[in-house]
Amino acid sequence: MKGKKINKWLFFPRFLIYFIIAYLLWHFTAPIANKALTFLGGNLVVLFDKVEFTKAIKAVGKYIVVAYEPAKEGKNLVLDYKGFTFNTVFLIALIMAVPNINYKLRLKILVLGLVILYPIQVSRLVIYIFNYYCQNIRRKDGTTIYPTFTHNAIGYANRVLIRIDGQIIPILIWASLFYYYKWHKVLMKKRKVQTHPESK
Repeated sequence: MKGKKINKWLFFPRFLIYFIIAYLLWHFTAPIANKALTFLGGNLVVLFDKVEFTKAIKAVGKYIVVAYEPAKEGKNLVLDYKGFTFNTVFLIALIMAVPNINYKLRLKILVLGLVILYPIQVSRLVIYIFNYYCQNIRRKDGTTIYPTFTHNAIGYANRVLIRIDGQIIPILIWASLFYYYKWHKVLMKKRKVQTHPESK
């Protein structure tokens, strides 16, 4: 019992250590991940941009540069990738901080968690860009470039993602994966006992 209590308390210092390590790694790998996000997210923006304002979306180092027409005051939209997708660092630290998990299973959970997180990051990028268009581009008569319903839906989705993207989504992914593997292991043991009752 004492060992379990100690391990629970170890979660917080482990989380802090892995958070720092993950952030430092993210700082140097951001340009690579940036290209992966821009490749899919940028193509989706161009695909869904029925008004055809988007000229180009490029990964430039740790930034995502969105060139659109007509640009406000002739400036492109520039996103800092590390700040924009900070949920990755948080998720890695959460997964690595859990004690008493063998590293093979931990690696499997980490990879699966990042795979789940990627389309969420892409969705946020696409919604963020279209919300920026809605807020900063108007037709000549002053009306929004998209229908009112679409305009409001994009704005609402953007506000929700901004609030839950940083901490809530990584926590949900982390908790769901560990819960799944924990109960999967329990169910497998029960099935084994039922299949081979003599080994009980």
